[in-house]
Amino acid sequence: MMRGARASSSRTASSSSRASRSRSSSTSGAATVLPVLSLPATEDDEQFARELVKTCHEIGFFYLTNHGVDCDGVLNASKEFFSLPLHDKLEIDYVKSAQFRGYMRDGCENTAGAPDRREQIEFGVESPEKPHAFHSELYERLIGPNQWPSKVPNMRKEVEAFQSGMDAVSRKIMRYLAVGMDLNDKNYGSSYFEDMYGDSPNMQMKICRYPPTDATLQEFGVGEHTDSGILSLLVQDEIGGLQVKLHETNEWIDAPPIPGALVVNLGEMLQMTCGGYLIATPHRVRNINASASRYSIPFFFNPRLEYQVQPLESLPSSLEWTRPGPVVMGFTSSHHGKNKLMESYGANAFKSFARSHPSVMQRHHVDLVVQPDGSVIRK
Repeated sequence: MMRGARASSSRTASSSSRASRSRSSSTSGAATVLPVLSLPATEDDEQFARELVKTCHEIGFFYLTNHGVDCDGVLNASKEFFSLPLHDKLEIDYVKSAQFRGYMRDGCENTAGAPDRREQIEFGVESPEKPHAFHSELYERLIGPNQWPSKVPNMRKEVEAFQSGMDAVSRKIMRYLAVGMDLNDKNYGSSYFEDMYGDSPNMQMKICRYPPTDATLQEFGVGEHTDSGILSLLVQDEIGGLQVKLHETNEWIDAPPIPGALVVNLGEMLQMTCGGYLIATPHRVRNINASASRYSIPFFFNPRLEYQVQPLESLPSSLEWTRPGPVVMGFTSSHHGKNKLMESYGANAFKSFARSHPSVMQRHHVDLVVQPDGSVIRK
């Protein structure tokens, strides 16, 4: 769930024993081994902080309840948009945007070279576009405006309200992670990790529709990948399809929808900052329903574009490493070959978009070329 903040899948190992002790029912009666955590109303619940860190160390995926974000408005606006005729949706065709924003038809985006079976709108931080002549870094080309559909006039209001709510939840999770890792000296008003994002996180989000698909075809709405920001928070409707890869066994498990709960996972920037103690977990979406579309809204809480990874020199002595390790940092595997994880978040973000959307690169960034390891350079 940096591109979307998305990069290719990482090869890591982890214990699934913690996961197997926490089972929850979905609306369909299916079960998941992912933990369900309830976000406290206060910011001084140390027991929750410890449980959160343990979960993020051993699994890297969990459900979050009591988050307080109203998701119905943006979900309804999404369904209204996707019901429009194609020519109305193409009013905000993403190829018009140098920032990779707007509507993408089914199959336009790809993961590790394979087309994703979904249609979507990509949103980012609303900002004026800065001319290339004023850029000091290539990744500054990601700064710019969103595209908004005129046929769904409430879309902008609902999206921006959703972004604001998710930003607040993300910051609360990050404060709790710092507390649970003994990095905050119990100062709940600030966070050790705050330098990663500050006042200008490079937030991203999508609204997605996965078409009805015969499950026997083994089609993937999104192929195996890990996210490459800080946190990913996902709203799902009642149609399942999300799957998570357990580290120790490489087993794929379902993460079915739980009413009112977000699905939360970690990104590679956070994994790198923690020296692999907190883990970015591979996941994918299978299109499994032959009669109904699946709607989802992933929100990506990412570092500020200029952030450079500053790994912990050492872990606090209170932290126990309970899964096999260490994690090999620097590269993840990909169908493209090796995927370089750069210390610059902005460079990683631009790399991920550039690989996944060659049509935008050909139209807006003809002076650039994507290297075999994913890095983007001038021709």
